[in-house]
Amino acid sequence: MPRNADGWISQYQQKGALWIHDGNPKRPHALLTSGKHSNGFFNSRLVIPDEVLLRDAAFDLLELFSQQGGDVSKVQGVVGPQTGATKLAELVSDQITVFTRGECFWASPAKNESEGQKSMVFSDEDFGLLHGQSVLLCEDVLTTGGSVDRAATAVTNAGGIVLPFLLVLVNRSSLTEASGKKIVALIDRSMPMWTPDECPLCKDGSEAVRPKDNWARLNATY
Repeated sequence: MPRNADGWISQYQQKGALWIHDGNPKRPHALLTSGKHSNGFFNSRLVIPDEVLLRDAAFDLLELFSQQGGDVSKVQGVVGPQTGATKLAELVSDQITVFTRGECFWASPAKNESEGQKSMVFSDEDFGLLHGQSVLLCEDVLTTGGSVDRAATAVTNAGGIVLPFLLVLVNRSSLTEASGKKIVALIDRSMPMWTPDECPLCKDGSEAVRPKDNWARLNATY
């Protein structure tokens, strides 16, 4: 039986992958990839290596996808950015192959930055899979939707057709759609985000740090 949102939050907590700032100014807070600051963070890096759990997540996401109007039979490929969704894309495609008794490929574009412009690019091998294929996007954590935009553009540039859904493990934004795609999430939990100038934790003297690189500091005793 699929887990509900509370069940998935519990899994993150058991993995030590959900962090909330306790208000102590000596404790650092989260500096997100977007440049904004936050008092909370879901660290999917601690969840993704558990392949059994991630396979359950792929199954549950596809159940929700179907419940919310998605048609698994129309999915020919799954794309998840190398920012954290590579393995998720593979396992979702495996589940679709089982459900449809057909074939469903997966691909994972990499980050690229040139002259200050961010994008995502596929390997030559993956690029060749996408032309004319209907593709379902997935992501580990949705914050601002920037990675989703770039992944969708990469699929379109390769001649693929992006389906109007996005599967995510955690939606920490307040969005219900990203790039015009309906968000299907195991966990919907919005968390505050501030610009550096607006950040109340900075004003109290807390330091902003990259969470994944400073997980021990965020969780230390102060």
